[in-house]
Amino acid sequence: MQKFKVLIVIALISSTVFGCSSKDNIIPTPEHTMKTVYERHMGAMGNGALMDRRSMLRRDMTESDIDLTDYVRTEKNALESKFKLLPNPTLYMFVSPHLASANKIPIPGYLTEFKMYTTEHYALPGEVSSLPKTF
Repeated sequence: MQKFKVLIVIALISSTVFGCSSKDNIIPTPEHTMKTVYERHMGAMGNGALMDRRSMLRRDMTESDIDLTDYVRTEKNALESKFKLLPNPTLYMFVSPHLASANKIPIPGYLTEFKMYTTEHYALPGEVSSLPKTF
C-alpha cells in the first residue's frame, strides 16, 4: 500500500512537469507585432485623412452658440443646478390625544409632517427665475 502511494505521487509530479513544459504549444506566438498591426490599420485609413476631414468640421463658436453656453456643463457650473426644484411644501399636522380603537390604549398627542405632493418635480431651465429657499 505504501509503494502504491509513492507511485501515485511520482506519477502526479511527472505529469505536472511534462504538462508545464508544453505551454508553448498552447499559447502560440503572434506573427505580427502590435506596431505593425497599428501601422497597417492606419495606412488603410489614408494616412490620417479621416482626422483631416474631422478637423475641417470643427469650428469656433458663433454668436448664436454663446446663448447656449449656460446649458452646457463645464467645470464652473458642473455643480450648479440648471433644473430648479419646484416647491413642495412640508405640511404639519397635529394629532390630538386619543384612544386606540382595538385595545382602548391612550395615545398622546403628537405632531407629524408630510410633503404636499408625493413626488418632486423640476422646472425647465428658464421656466422659473428664482424660487424661495424656505417655505
